Amino acid sequence: MLISYYLEFVSFLIGCIVYRRSWPLPYRCLVWVKGLKAVVEIGGMLWSSFTMTSNHWIYNLYFPLQCAGLLFIFYKCSVQPGVRRFDAWLLGAMPLVCCIFWWKGSFYELNLMATVAFAFLLLLSACAAFVDLLLEQGYGHLLWQPLFWLSSTILVYSVGSIFYYSTWEYSKKMILDYLFSLLFVSTEYAINLGIIACFICLYLQKRINRSSPPSLPA
Repeated sequence: MLISYYLEFVSFLIGCIVYRRSWPLPYRCLVWVKGLKAVVEIGGMLWSSFTMTSNHWIYNLYFPLQCAGLLFIFYKCSVQPGVRRFDAWLLGAMPLVCCIFWWKGSFYELNLMATVAFAFLLLLSACAAFVDLLLEQGYGHLLWQPLFWLSSTILVYSVGSIFYYSTWEYSKKMILDYLFSLLFVSTEYAINLGIIACFICLYLQKRINRSSPPSLPA
């Protein structure tokens, strides 16, 4: 887990270093979302270490914010009208998901149903982002697109979260608990590395645009 905390900090630090005010709004928001996650992960670890109590209440507050933030980013990044409307519907579903699932269980125990529901919304939005990338003719190679790295890493993270949290109660009683935990931590590595790649693509695109000579009038 120490590697995961380290990557959380490094990904946020890289975002701060390469951050530019000229970035599109969704990617500027991504830096703040990444910073919030780094604070939650490190703060949750410190809370448990010093108080010897559960930090689940921190994640119960954080997961809705993370889901809403990432859905907003995908919504603002979308180009195709159909994809944009789909993301708008997912954003509109957030309050409904909270109303349905948040009142169940103790505030100090991880709300598994809500966590899986939030991950499912992100999974749908990440898939829609892939469709948007493939339909938009103006994009170059996918590997140069920040949205490709963001959507692919959120896709992996969402699948891992759905699998991990939906089997939470059962895996704790099984000998495969260590394997499940390892797979989930691997998705945490993936999301941080993917967001780092997203930030680097944004930075390189701006450098290339600045260094390109202006086009001459015909």
